[in-house]
Amino acid sequence: MKIFNESKEGLFGSSMNWINARLPYLYKNKIYPHWDIRNVNHGNPSDQDRITPHIIEPKKQNANPGETVNLLDIERYQYTDFKEANFYFNEYFQFCSSITDQLDIDFIPEKCLGIHFRGTDKLTNNKDCKIINLTAFLLKLESFLKDRCFESVFVISDEADSKQTIISFVKNLGVTVLSTHLPPHFHKTLASNPDKLSITKNSILEMLLLSKCGCVIKSHSAFSSWAKIINPSLEMYRVNKCKNNWFPDYYLPEF
Repeated sequence: MKIFNESKEGLFGSSMNWINARLPYLYKNKIYPHWDIRNVNHGNPSDQDRITPHIIEPKKQNANPGETVNLLDIERYQYTDFKEANFYFNEYFQFCSSITDQLDIDFIPEKCLGIHFRGTDKLTNNKDCKIINLTAFLLKLESFLKDRCFESVFVISDEADSKQTIISFVKNLGVTVLSTHLPPHFHKTLASNPDKLSITKNSILEMLLLSKCGCVIKSHSAFSSWAKIINPSLEMYRVNKCKNNWFPDYYLPEF
């Protein structure tokens, strides 16, 4: 079997979640297919925007691709458990070595709080969740830090100004701030960017660093929620109220 899909949306909110939701069916039926998964905002522009194998690599594939099947036509599984989602993803895939080889496991100390603020369209589109702007996010962050002790925080965002505002805010509270020097990008502006694959790989690197934190507080976002799929034992909270039961964000506690 060869599984095909093409997305014009975010990598984790569409392609990655869509793939992972079909893996239990494939596993139950002992199917290890060939994959042709494309994402116009994140894939390799020199290979028809494919994310397989340029972002995620299949660990095992049947010898003969056989028939081509649309990913979204395969039975969908509704996850409620992060350990389960972790098991199936790791059974079928790994992130490519050009991403994982850059991962500095010592960059994030044990008692580090991960912070992810998702701006851009999440500040205007309330279809998926209640809108939480930066001011409201900072109030929640201040309240969250009041009764908790962290040695440092790690900050990521899709908005450069918001990221810097959070960094300044936390520094004023006397907490050490960690961040990468990777410039933030909004995924829906990347389709025609010739560097979109390398930009996406850098974003995934930040998500993997987030998974190394001791705790995470975040905006509603599939991107940062995948840090808990990678590390199911990670303590993670979202600040937005969900308007649907979509995995993974709905199954995080709200702060």
